[in-house]
Amino acid sequence: MEQQNRDIELTFKKSGHFWLDSGLIGLVKMLEEVKTDIQISVSDDKLVLRGPRDNLQSSIKKAYSILVSNYYNLSTKKQETDTSSYNFYYDTVQDKFIPFPKKKAVGIASVVYNKAPRPSVSILKWKEKDWKKQKKEISVNGKKIQRTRPHLPDTHRTLQERMDDFLDKRGLDITTSGLLIDGPNQIRPKVTIKIGAGASKGNCYLCGEPSNLLEDIKETVFPLITGSSGVLSFNSLGGKPEKVCWKCSLLGKFVPVNGFYLSQGENLFAFLPYSTSLEKMVDVFVPLHEAEYRDPNLFRNFDHPLGGYFQRSFEVTFAFLYTLYRKILLHQRSEQDDENTVLDWEEMLHLTTSKAPLDFFVLHMESKGQTTMGKMAWPFRDSVYFFRLMNEVEQTGIDVREVMRLYVDFTQTKNENKALTRNRVCERILKKQTILDLTEAHVFRAELTYFKPLLDFLIIYESIVRKEDDMTKEEQETAVTLGKRVGMAVGGEGKKGDLYALRKTRTKTDFLEQLNRLQFKLGSSFTVPPGVYEGKLTNENFKEFKPFCMIPALNSFNAAQFKSQKGGQS
Repeated sequence: MEQQNRDIELTFKKSGHFWLDSGLIGLVKMLEEVKTDIQISVSDDKLVLRGPRDNLQSSIKKAYSILVSNYYNLSTKKQETDTSSYNFYYDTVQDKFIPFPKKKAVGIASVVYNKAPRPSVSILKWKEKDWKKQKKEISVNGKKIQRTRPHLPDTHRTLQERMDDFLDKRGLDITTSGLLIDGPNQIRPKVTIKIGAGASKGNCYLCGEPSNLLEDIKETVFPLITGSSGVLSFNSLGGKPEKVCWKCSLLGKFVPVNGFYLSQGENLFAFLPYSTSLEKMVDVFVPLHEAEYRDPNLFRNFDHPLGGYFQRSFEVTFAFLYTLYRKILLHQRSEQDDENTVLDWEEMLHLTTSKAPLDFFVLHMESKGQTTMGKMAWPFRDSVYFFRLMNEVEQTGIDVREVMRLYVDFTQTKNENKALTRNRVCERILKKQTILDLTEAHVFRAELTYFKPLLDFLIIYESIVRKEDDMTKEEQETAVTLGKRVGMAVGGEGKKGDLYALRKTRTKTDFLEQLNRLQFKLGSSFTVPPGVYEGKLTNENFKEFKPFCMIPALNSFNAAQFKSQKGGQS
């Protein structure tokens, strides 16, 4: 007995894998919610638990129960308010039937384990094998409806009348294969916790450590890996599929604690904060999760302020990062909150680079019925760049929400096509690439009549991401000035076709010829900036010079047309 109560150490090493390390953070945070006397120690590369073996075992089990209650076994607001869809169980201690709402796993938890709920304690089978055919007509709110009413076995037939009366009064239907006893259904992935010494059964496929308990590898450990049944289905000569230790299997279930997610139809976008230092991941957990949001329908756990049609990987990633910037670094809690708009640089550096860099692993997964298909796993490592970009843009008075709205193509009839360009633009922004060509094509195709915020954003963004060998700032300014003059002159004296003719040019020579033609046509209302003839337009920069000219040209043309129409009406 004395030997059993002796303190032992249980070590969970940081594996360097974003999924398992996220699970490690989840285990730390759930253990913090358990009232326990074991010692919890976190360093850069491991989590160490110290205490008697039974206490360690008990604490981890309690932490797992809290995890299940908070992330797997959940009910939406609709499921809670729709009492007619409740299930029920019989409590033998209180001698009464107790209703409870439906449960389901949501978000990242649904990717780990998306199975039907199981009895939490026990279940008593119905007397009839074909229990679903046992129908009875009852009256609910004056309406006649059919409800399933099987019979209890003879050992419990004294409860039959009370159970039928309980169900009829509430209009409940029976959907389980038996009477639940002493506890409701629940969604709870199976885990095995085996602490202590024992003969090694082999090495874990994921962490490489020897273990006294190995399990088949499957999606509940890491959703982007195929289980043994999947391996053998495609390769009958696959031999014995790899196995993982009980620790890795356990950590895979705790991943939802660390993550953010957004569900869009059959698609799930997940964002996992990650660092090479486990201590850093623990330190930033609370600040990051200040941006967490409790959606009544559990479709997401962060609420971005950028409007609608966010349905693809990169635009959702942009929206997620912008939410962190706004809610954590600017402390703006609502769309109308404009106070404290000054970026706290010290706080940002503490969050992103202090001790170790902070990354975000982006996962895009699509539900395919009984399974989930991984469509993208991408590490985003430029959070400092993104936060600085947003700060610089907003300090000039540009509304990022309006910019994102202007990138939606409302001329498309199908909703899924409206934000195709915006997704590509967001991808370029996150990867620090030019968006010039995409923006030019978009403003002409989407028939925008006003897009000055988009133009202002473009000019600032391009000046930040452009390299030294790209267009200089002076060349860019010349192109913009030329575009504004062309647009104002054509909008007043010419036709929109003049803009398209200029846009269709493929060489510098053709472009200059079109400018000369416009000068002859428009006369004194159009003058070419001297920089065009002083070397700011070259054969090398023509492909960039032209879109920098055409985007403000269209914007100025629309402004001139609006001014002309307004003058005519007055």
